[in-house]
Amino acid sequence: MNNILTQNKLVKNLRAYPVLRKRWRGYIRGVRALPEGFTEDKLFHDYLKVRRSNPEKRVSMSEYMIFGFYGLTTAQQKQYLTDVEATLLMRPYNSAAEPYLKSKVTFLKNFTQFVSRGWLYLPESDLAAFDAFVHRYHSIALKPQYSSWGIGFCKLTEAEWDAAPDRQALFDELCAGKYLAEEFIQSDASLARFHPESLNTLRVITFRRGERFEVFGAGLRVGNNGLHVDNAHGGGIFCEIDPATGVIMTDGLDEHGNSYILHPMTGVRFRGTPIPQWEEICAFCRSAAQTLPCLRVVGWDVAILPGGKLELIEGNHNPGMNIVQAPAKHGVHDKFAHMLLDFYGDPAQYAYETVKKP
Repeated sequence: MNNILTQNKLVKNLRAYPVLRKRWRGYIRGVRALPEGFTEDKLFHDYLKVRRSNPEKRVSMSEYMIFGFYGLTTAQQKQYLTDVEATLLMRPYNSAAEPYLKSKVTFLKNFTQFVSRGWLYLPESDLAAFDAFVHRYHSIALKPQYSSWGIGFCKLTEAEWDAAPDRQALFDELCAGKYLAEEFIQSDASLARFHPESLNTLRVITFRRGERFEVFGAGLRVGNNGLHVDNAHGGGIFCEIDPATGVIMTDGLDEHGNSYILHPMTGVRFRGTPIPQWEEICAFCRSAAQTLPCLRVVGWDVAILPGGKLELIEGNHNPGMNIVQAPAKHGVHDKFAHMLLDFYGDPAQYAYETVKKP
């Protein structure tokens, strides 16, 4: 039996090798400079070694590079929290919150006091209403209601809509894709100066239980290359914010591990820049966290609009921890796991928690 299992695992690894190799070649093209002492092939085989040494972590190529795993021992690597690990740790505590946060439409319906932008869910609308929506706001953002990482996002202007050869067909296509239309909003000058073409947002990760509340970590995400999204997976740059002071405490980083002292398009410095209204932003997230009893660990995306008005973009029930680890190269695995137990206790007690349909 052991021989069969070993052979099956070997076959699986052999089949996965060319797939990983192809993905690696595509990914590594985005890395400006390889780590000292590494060739592309040597780095790839070290990545495979890291995956074998940490099977529970399911280390992605991006995590391998942005955490700098190529220069760390296995013990040091285990101090970092990968997306897979973070999701598994949070799932028992956050399953009841998932229905309220995963769907963008359900989120907007439940957090109305924190949202001022106009929005329209196309499958529940019609062509005339959508036409009026586009002409009211002139520029709109289109997002699939269950998308993440900026996947499927596009901007549509009034002129582009008016010039569409078959508006009914375009509307039907968007409905079939379950698209949500939102007023295209812009950042206040304090954040727009990093990259004016995108809505640059703050990720604030919070813990709440009753009246107890704490900001676990925070970061700033900005766009790049003239794109309208700020997500790292969409080419954006991220940096970590000191939650105690609201000051950016790292250089910028992208998903390929490239570091930026200054934004490459605007020349704006990351490290040392204070985020305006920081105390107000934390209080804003605290109020949002108290909206529903089931909200425990949430990654809030907050925008500062022109004039200083705060706008809640979305809440994430399984927020990734890359933004509070990679820029400063400090792992939060143990801190996060201990904080979950300190706030919420044994996860087994939530196994039979009723998940209410919103």
